[in-house]
Amino acid sequence: MNMILATDIPLPAVFDLAAFPLVQMPVPQAEMPGYGDRWAVELDAILARETRFVMLSIGPMPDGERHDDRKARTLWLKRRRGDLARLCLSHLHVEPDPLRRAAMQAMVVTARVAKAFPYPIALFADEEAALERAWSLLRSAPLAL
Repeated sequence: MNMILATDIPLPAVFDLAAFPLVQMPVPQAEMPGYGDRWAVELDAILARETRFVMLSIGPMPDGERHDDRKARTLWLKRRRGDLARLCLSHLHVEPDPLRRAAMQAMVVTARVAKAFPYPIALFADEEAALERAWSLLRSAPLAL
């Protein structure tokens, strides 16, 4: 009898690079084990391209993140902060719900003050406005370094 193990099922990519240098980041699933490590490995590969990019995420963010995943992402950010600041022009997030967007804006301000992320973060009510801003940023900066 052949058994299929959970480790045999490929996990979805954390980042969608189909429109690179627009890097789409599906909203993380907090319960997805190993998310933080996969996030770090994939971002390392994105940074290895030595091309400026914009990140785009859409939808409500999860309520919580597993401790080990948050730790993996935090340690990676400390290690690669300079490279990420040099290559990521911005992280744009679409949140249609005005109340959730306002709550996220408060978190963005706190993160900016704490210097949690080395790039600007902007919130949008709709995807069209976010995409317009993304492509505007990408057109205005030399992408190759």
